[in-house]
Amino acid sequence: MDYFKILNLKKEPFSNSPEPEFFYQSVKHLGCLQKLELAIRLRRGLSVVVGDVGTGKTTLCRQLILKFADSEEDRNQIETHLLLDPSFTNPLEFLSTVAITFGVSGAAINVSEWQLKENIKNYLFKKGIEEGKIVVLIVDEGQKLPDFCMEILREFLNYETNEYKLLQIVIFAQSEFERILKEHRYFADRVNFYYLLKPLNFRETRGMVKFRLEKAGDKVSTPSLFTFLGLWALYLATGGYPRKIVTLCHQVILALIIQNRSRAGWFLVRSCSRRVSAGRRNALTWVPVTSLAIVLIFLALVGLYPERILGIKPVNESSGVVRTQEIASPIQNVSSNPAPTSQKPVIEAVATPHTVIQTSQKPVPGILGKLEMKKGRTVWWMLNDFYGDFDRGKLRAVSLANPHIKNLSRVKAGERVTLPAIPAKSNPFPSGKFWVQLASGENIDEMYELYKHHETTVRTVRFLPYWNGREGLVFSIFLKDGYPDMQTALAEMQKLPHPISDKAKVSANFSEDTIFFTEGRIGE
Repeated sequence: MDYFKILNLKKEPFSNSPEPEFFYQSVKHLGCLQKLELAIRLRRGLSVVVGDVGTGKTTLCRQLILKFADSEEDRNQIETHLLLDPSFTNPLEFLSTVAITFGVSGAAINVSEWQLKENIKNYLFKKGIEEGKIVVLIVDEGQKLPDFCMEILREFLNYETNEYKLLQIVIFAQSEFERILKEHRYFADRVNFYYLLKPLNFRETRGMVKFRLEKAGDKVSTPSLFTFLGLWALYLATGGYPRKIVTLCHQVILALIIQNRSRAGWFLVRSCSRRVSAGRRNALTWVPVTSLAIVLIFLALVGLYPERILGIKPVNESSGVVRTQEIASPIQNVSSNPAPTSQKPVIEAVATPHTVIQTSQKPVPGILGKLEMKKGRTVWWMLNDFYGDFDRGKLRAVSLANPHIKNLSRVKAGERVTLPAIPAKSNPFPSGKFWVQLASGENIDEMYELYKHHETTVRTVRFLPYWNGREGLVFSIFLKDGYPDMQTALAEMQKLPHPISDKAKVSANFSEDTIFFTEGRIGE
């Protein structure tokens, strides 16, 4: 029976198959995917994604492969090879499998380990240097890798030029892989990008359910099959694990049809979760209705309906303006050389990213500037520094702004890259924290060079361009970590090297018309 048709759905919304069109781009999954793509394009070597069962590792693995198959340019430049089950019994078996996967000639049964390694090395040198291609080996279920495989992969990472690794390795593994990394310190030292994939929070769980129903249904009349409390029951029963969410939602929809009901509430979801868990120990862990659950639900309702519950008037989202009188406690900017006590500190309002004050003396810029490419750097890394989590839309905007550059992957030293001013969708600074600003200025070349210098001295820094009507376009450098109070931030600032600490200051907020150009929360 096609149960989804009864609910006015075009196809099944909660299939347990990894269908690409049903990939929900949560902040966690999309951020991980973008960072993996960047690491591969930059040829950084080894990337590792670790997560519990059901957090979406295999889905991410498939999305990564699809991403590089999406355009003809990527298909010609990037080769992806997938190892699904690395449960090998000996080194020769592993090397033979890799050689066959790469399509390397001479992967016969009687070939020695040394000869297989040489054949693979020659293949990687030919692809990476002569043809200029990026070869990617993706390993799923990485926790099954035997010790000898870890050593061979470490050897593969030694195949490199002066500028980049010839083989890009991406390992998706369950949480026990963390222990394996600790036991193989020399392999762990090669990890360039490490990502711990966590379950979804309630907002993301709700978004995933809504997204799948919209994809499977008629956008005009997509059914709302869960009440608010039903969604909370779903989240508490699944813990935010995508696989468990899909499984339980499937059972809930079947129950709706059998019971001739249109929406699933708390008790129906709870009943279905018990049924799913029957016979499958620890499949779903139900959290009973306790005072904690009630508090969580109350907090969620406060977030959704602050005006009704607390009497707080919400901000007008269409204008993006935050009124100064609506802010409970505006906070100071404090320099490392504080002014005398008689001088009043500067008070600033909370920043909102898309606010534009039309009466400002300084216009909103169309571009951030034109930055000169230095030797040994790449456009991809530069875009990550300026835009944070950049997507294809930003990449397209950069391409259109640089018609003189035919291939962004191969920009020569000395060329100037125009960086369009693309407003961020949200404020990169989480509220309630204090931030140490190391430096700021208007010259894009000078500030970016200073940032790259601080990357090697201070290390945990973030480059953030922003604009407001008073200062105009500013390029700033912040420490990545936020601090709970002013005293802690000042103490951390004083720990900085002497020339840097002299110019640093503590910030908590920006003027209300501030526009940021960097996506992704600082400190996360």
